[in-house]
Amino acid sequence: MSEQPPEQEESAPPQDAAERVPLHAPDLVRWCVSLLATSAWQGLGLIPDPATRKVERNLEDARLAIDAAAALIEHLRPRAGDAERRELDNLLATLRLNFVEQAGKEQASG
Repeated sequence: MSEQPPEQEESAPPQDAAERVPLHAPDLVRWCVSLLATSAWQGLGLIPDPATRKVERNLEDARLAIDAAAALIEHLRPRAGDAERRELDNLLATLRLNFVEQAGKEQASG
């Protein structure tokens, strides 16, 4: 008897090679920055977690996400145009300012 892999659920047919758009490392890094920024906003308690739909503050997670995004942004900086650099710098500054504000609220309440 030969073993056969379990049947997989039907999914969308694979795209033709001509339809695929290559994803380069800078694009992946931009995507990661976006994910980390979203995670930071969640950790700051400013947007709900999509899985739980609850708004919960976790400043340690927010700090890690902000610091990781900052590191990735530094690697993107040489490849970014002026407008993108300003946008990334603005994102990072806004996250950091909100972190300070939320940390102050947490310190005042507890």
